[in-house]
Amino acid sequence: MRQHIRQLLFPIGFCMVSSLFDPTIVRISNAFAATDDPSITTTSPTPNSRLMPRMPALKRLTTPTNPSPAIALNSLVLSFSSQQGSTPSPQVLTVSNRGRGTLNWSAATNTSWLALNPASGTGNGTVTISPVNDSLGVGTHTGNIILSAPGAQPVSVPVTFTVTPAPVPPAIGVSSPNLSFIAQQSGNNPVPQVVSIRNTGGGMLSWTASDNAGWLAVSPTSGTGNGTVTITPILGSLGVGTHTGTITLSAPGAQPVTIPVTFSVTPAPVPPAIGVSSTSLSFTAQQNGSNPAPQLLNIRNTGSGTLSWTASDNAAWLTLSSTTGTGNGTVTITPVLGSLGVGTHTGTITLSAPGAQPVAIPVTFSVTPAPTSITLSPSSLTYTGVSGGSNPANQSVNVTANGNWTASVNAAWLKLNTTSGSGNGTIIASVDLGNVSTQINTATISVTAGNTTRTIGVTLTLSPGSLTLSSDSLAFTATQGLANPASKAIAVQASGSWTATKTAAWLSLSQTSGAASGTITANVDTSKAIQGENQATVTVASGTVIKTVTITLILNPPSSSSATLTWKANTETDLAGYKVYRSTISGKYDQGNVIEMLRGNVTSYQAKNLQFGKTYFFVVTAFDIAGNESGYSNEVSKSVY
Repeated sequence: MRQHIRQLLFPIGFCMVSSLFDPTIVRISNAFAATDDPSITTTSPTPNSRLMPRMPALKRLTTPTNPSPAIALNSLVLSFSSQQGSTPSPQVLTVSNRGRGTLNWSAATNTSWLALNPASGTGNGTVTISPVNDSLGVGTHTGNIILSAPGAQPVSVPVTFTVTPAPVPPAIGVSSPNLSFIAQQSGNNPVPQVVSIRNTGGGMLSWTASDNAGWLAVSPTSGTGNGTVTITPILGSLGVGTHTGTITLSAPGAQPVTIPVTFSVTPAPVPPAIGVSSTSLSFTAQQNGSNPAPQLLNIRNTGSGTLSWTASDNAAWLTLSSTTGTGNGTVTITPVLGSLGVGTHTGTITLSAPGAQPVAIPVTFSVTPAPTSITLSPSSLTYTGVSGGSNPANQSVNVTANGNWTASVNAAWLKLNTTSGSGNGTIIASVDLGNVSTQINTATISVTAGNTTRTIGVTLTLSPGSLTLSSDSLAFTATQGLANPASKAIAVQASGSWTATKTAAWLSLSQTSGAASGTITANVDTSKAIQGENQATVTVASGTVIKTVTITLILNPPSSSSATLTWKANTETDLAGYKVYRSTISGKYDQGNVIEMLRGNVTSYQAKNLQFGKTYFFVVTAFDIAGNESGYSNEVSKSVY
């Protein structure tokens, strides 16, 4: 074949030795058609080489008979190692077919300490090899994995698993198996104690120390090798009795050691204690009235020893008849009304004595309002408005009162410029139509002074308003992959403000709200639409009036196609493959027109992305393993419409 190729006189030719290539393309078919396309035309340029008769004609691809698979693996030997009692990481065998046909393989092992997953498969695949080190002894263990498949030669993979002895772990030794402390309640902390730590095993001992009692302090909390830990009990507010806790020493690979700790707290000497006749006091008076009657507080010693007490308060409106005493005594408590406002006032009387627990006595003084009077005018308010329009004018409520007052409303659409005052005043009431949805709306304004509340009714009548759109539907047409269609407009006429919403991602709106007149521009993004018919809705609302516009997008298929070339197989033993040429000019081909270089004796090719409205011309050449190329085959054409 190489000798004949060197005799060609043209620079880009195609010729082969005998029976290399028959330059006749049998058929070219549209990828979207069932059989022959009548639009395909065929021309036959005159061959320039004496080898042209050997060039195979184009024909349909035929499947070779009697394929024979063959097993190929990424590794032919596997080895694992780990310490006794631990399992090494799995390894993966990659299975591939280096033959032909279908490879239906299976994997098996001759040892119980190997697990295979999966144990079978079709075509290319992987097998995860996992050794199981449950009870294997120290030493090297061997086995085999056998890969087999119908029609293929079995492949055996030897496996070794080396198990080494586990290291001797460290062990924690302590100088004291338990600890005990004793202290007197409210006294000093007992003397700390020291625990020595040593490694009674092998390896490195990296220990940590912790406790489970809030009254224990351990220092340090970690160390390496031999060391000491200082244990300090903290008496704090521990009650009388025996308190228990545990110190735990831990280390990686070692058995934890626990040291029980007891802390015995003995009673302290009994001190004096303050006893009172009342644990709380309360008074009531009317604002601007008289002081309430005083109350007596009796004090006694409920402990032992001598009670030397003092009394104090934290409220300016409280007076105490006596602030010191010894043993039992009495204190007269008098509240002073003065200018205190209406409400509940609180204070505290504190009794203290050396060695005794202080006693706090809460005191409340409730001041009730003096009789009040309040009137409102007018007796009612009436508003009217248009849905989506501007808010109606504000209205006033006159308040006549002889004291402080507060005002409130029970509707979100009604607002007050003030919610409190003193004596006579004016409340400005405003309406927010944005919070109104019904035609007839009612609310109440409440004004309270002392124990008296006055109300007036408020009525708001809302008319629907008007909304007009220039169109109730828009239609767009586009081709997938080409430019988006031109935008379209919707004119809006409303008696008030309006909003617009959409229901599809491929649709966007230039304006989504406005007042009175406006224009909504609808734009289409075909990259977010599906091929065929797409529908969406634009909803425009003004107050309670709602109108919709139906949007339709017809997205046509992309303007490209494909064609399939087939030819007869070449019979030369040194054939390397084929080159496929494509041009939009008949008979005009060079290396820049090569659209595909096919390796091996394939006999078909699909040319894709053929644009509508064009005619394409194709030829095929064959080349051998030395790079020699034959002349062109017969030319075929395809017109895409």
